[in-house]
Amino acid sequence: MNGKAPMRGEERPVRASDWLVRLLDAPGDTGLQRRFDAWLAADQDHRRDWEEIVQTYALMGQVLPVPAGSPARSAAVHGLRPRRRIRMAAAGLALAAGIALAVLPGWLPGHLADQSTGTAETRQIALADGSRMDLAPHSAVDIIIDATGRRIHLIQGRAYFDVAPDPARPFVVSAGRATVTVHGTGFEVAETRQGVSVAVHHGRVEVTGGPEPRLLGAGDRLIVAADGHLAQDGLRPDEVAAWTEGQLIVRDQPVTRVVDALRPYAREMILLTDDGLARQPLTGIYDLRRPRAALDAIAAAQGARVIEVTPWILLLSKKI
Repeated sequence: MNGKAPMRGEERPVRASDWLVRLLDAPGDTGLQRRFDAWLAADQDHRRDWEEIVQTYALMGQVLPVPAGSPARSAAVHGLRPRRRIRMAAAGLALAAGIALAVLPGWLPGHLADQSTGTAETRQIALADGSRMDLAPHSAVDIIIDATGRRIHLIQGRAYFDVAPDPARPFVVSAGRATVTVHGTGFEVAETRQGVSVAVHHGRVEVTGGPEPRLLGAGDRLIVAADGHLAQDGLRPDEVAAWTEGQLIVRDQPVTRVVDALRPYAREMILLTDDGLARQPLTGIYDLRRPRAALDAIAAAQGARVIEVTPWILLLSKKI
């Protein structure tokens, strides 16, 4: 309610993100506005944090929740260094892309798929032929298992398969332009920005979709790009589909790919707008069951910080 006085014992905001939430919740509360202006003037670090929050909020096309004449508005608008003003347009494009990546998986038409998962949801499914399928968050598949064959179509996301042997019915998984054929093995198929990734935990698989078929064994990983280009590398077999054990294992990967892998497990929207930070290499093991802690660890490894724009939006940003 506008003009509402704080309740006795109500916790006073201490961070810029806390103030933003309070100001959004009570835009006409003049007492709240005075207390906020005092907080802003009390410390240069407060002013710096507020600049970061408001810039991100403005880049999302939102209106600053403070009066035009408030010190808070001038701190965020007139106090910007010229170089940062110039960078805001490019940052806005990156931010829009980040929002799209974070929001679009929620639009997945799961009701049209035979099996699907939501945010932070994994699912283990026993298939009719005795095989097992694990779905990662934001994933969806269609399943056809009958007397003539066993066929899975990965619509989105990633899945791990432990296939029951059946020489008369090869197990076939399709995703993008890649097709994986096996009889009995354990392997992962995932849709990534680079293309369809196939990694083998045990056994052997045949992958088609590029210039020639490829046979993969334990520890092999192949990425089939949209144009048919093939890129193959290796990893330890026990690292294949480590997400089924709640782990994200990263070896010399750019921060942007690690954040991509973390997003489906986080309830908050995770945004990354700094190109330099996005390209930095990262190695580590992160707990997918605690995505905020994982993001904090990523920030610490890169000398960056996690800014809570609102309780639902996190920004991974370089320290000023």
